[in-house]
Amino acid sequence: MHPEDKCCEFNKQKKVCSNREKLPANLLKALNRIAQKEGYLSHEIFNRTISTEGGNYLAVLYEVDIKGKTCEGEKETNIFIKYIISDEHMNIVDISELYFKELFFYRDMSEIFTELQIEAGVPLEERYKVVKSYSESSTEAIILQNVAKEGFATFYRMDVMPLKFAEMAVQQLARFHGLSFVTQQKRPEYFERKIKTLKQSFQLNDNFKAFCRNMFNYSVEGLDVEVRNKLEQALPELLENYIKYLNGDKMKVKCLCHGDYRMNNILMKIKEGEVTEVIPVDYQLLNYGTPITDFIYFVFGATDKEFRRNHLKHLKDMYFETMDNFLKYFEIDIDSVYPRKEFERDYVECLDYGLQVVLFIIPFVFTLESDVPDLSKTEITDVKLNLDHRYYERLQGVVDDMTEYGKL
Repeated sequence: MHPEDKCCEFNKQKKVCSNREKLPANLLKALNRIAQKEGYLSHEIFNRTISTEGGNYLAVLYEVDIKGKTCEGEKETNIFIKYIISDEHMNIVDISELYFKELFFYRDMSEIFTELQIEAGVPLEERYKVVKSYSESSTEAIILQNVAKEGFATFYRMDVMPLKFAEMAVQQLARFHGLSFVTQQKRPEYFERKIKTLKQSFQLNDNFKAFCRNMFNYSVEGLDVEVRNKLEQALPELLENYIKYLNGDKMKVKCLCHGDYRMNNILMKIKEGEVTEVIPVDYQLLNYGTPITDFIYFVFGATDKEFRRNHLKHLKDMYFETMDNFLKYFEIDIDSVYPRKEFERDYVECLDYGLQVVLFIIPFVFTLESDVPDLSKTEITDVKLNLDHRYYERLQGVVDDMTEYGKL
């Protein structure tokens, strides 16, 4: 099946038309400022709220079209907005901090990345890609170019990712991590002040442990009794190691990590049945941590046992080789920042992180559309999930892999 034949998450989104009075006042002001900067003499604002039916939990999403006249004629500007929700019931993370981090990335970090890549003469096709953002973004609203108008979308969240998409996403991840090492060497003062200080956003306290145990209960209920008992016995160690991974305490090599590098957070464009371009998004969980965990989270979050058996080693090697080649543009020897032996050792050591994220986080990805919880109204530690049957098949495959790896 070609990727374009799959049901894309973006194309499944329900779009509900609304008028400008329903936009928050601060958003409307920001959009009018954007219109002024874009040279509109007169304009109208058309906005639609978007329901991702389980693709996003921490924002109200808007598509906005600014249409009107400029000195050069008719014009249209297409915008995507991620707007903050109430964190009244979110007792494991400060949502305002998440928006601060994403604002930091688009307003600050992405500019540094661009400068570094231009200075090094990195070809456009080999650069880390970032969606255009607007300076009117704030800690309440992330305002971006709506690249859906250019044909970008996301795969349906419960699908197994196509290999070509996985390869391109892994290459982007390698460049993202590579740029952290580059920043450390080329902008050391900036790195020490702005990147090394980025801590894990989750409050890894008793509430977080309660959240993980709640997710675990939903995760294992569709498994055979023997497998369920095996996981329940392993739960204390799994949870302890999961917290260590999130804290970045497990491995020596650290860099800027995405924190939520999953299929649904990577936009893709398809041409003639083939993925031709990908752009990572959603930087709310940025942290200074263990790079291999981003890779493992990405792969185990959207693949099945067969995919991993056929392609996991290939993707792991592609990640390292892409970073190696990318760093050469900056005259950095990868052995000076992430020697191959250390990378391979980290990879083997961290494989159990794949099981942990599938148990504690990925259940949200497999929540049925009809039962998606509203996290602005429900305590995160008490959230109730109704999981698609495909989740249990995926989890069983991960359990089989971990048994084979000697992690269970």
